[in-house]
Order: sequence, then structure tokens, then C-alpha cells
Amino acid sequence: MDTETVALKPEDKPEMVFAEADGMKRFLNLVIDIGIVISLIILFNTFYLFLKVIHFHDAFKLFDLALIFTYFYGLESSLGQTVGKMLTKTKVISEDGGKPTAQQMLVRTFSRFIPLEPVLYIGGKWLHDSLSRTKVVCIND
Repeated sequence: MDTETVALKPEDKPEMVFAEADGMKRFLNLVIDIGIVISLIILFNTFYLFLKVIHFHDAFKLFDLALIFTYFYGLESSLGQTVGKMLTKTKVISEDGGKPTAQQMLVRTFSRFIPLEPVLYIGGKWLHDSLSRTKVVCIND
């Protein structure tokens, strides 16, 4: 009997289907992540004030923005999840179902700095999802 081995190319793999996270999970992600970021900002600002390392109010703003950027970009680009997403068992994927690119994650993170972005739900998607061409989906452990 003659057998043939066929190597599957990445595009031949069966596509995994993920259910998009519902509004409640997205809201919980937001609340948890904002709570963590605010706690980190308070902790770092208190530390800096205690050590008298920073003397300018504007420098605190820059450190706060850097912390927010690092939290979201660092976690989502490396793990696909923030702490809020870990707790709600959701993750970020690209619209095609794959891992988001670094460029997509940069767009997603920078779009969070748009005023009122957390409430901008346009065309059935959140603004940071639309601009970055990503989505948040439920995962099973």
C-alpha cells in the first residue's frame, strides 16, 4: 500500500472559530484594567513623591501616559490579554483570527488616548477595535 504524506501549509489548517466577547465582559475588562492602571499610577506617583525624584507636575503626566501605554501595549502585544481579559477569559485577535501584528497593537493602544474613546461604539465595534482591525473574543482553557 502506497501512502502519501501531505504537509499542511498554515493556510490549510482548520480555522478556529471564536465567539466575540459580549458587552458585559468588555465592560468588566474596562473596569478591571482601569482599576489596575489607577492603582499603579497612585503607587508610582506616591513613590516618586516620596523620593522627590520628580519635581514637575507635567513630568507626572508623562509618566502616567507611559505607564498606561506600557500596561496595554506590553500585555496585549505579548500575551494577547490584559489582566482584565485574563480574568474574564477573553483575548485580542486580529479580524482574520490570527495574532495581531505589532502595528495593530500600536494602533489599538494609541487609540485608547482618544478622548471619550471608551464610549465610542461605531458600526457595532469599539473604536480601538475598528481602527486596529482587531476584536476581543472568548477563550476556553
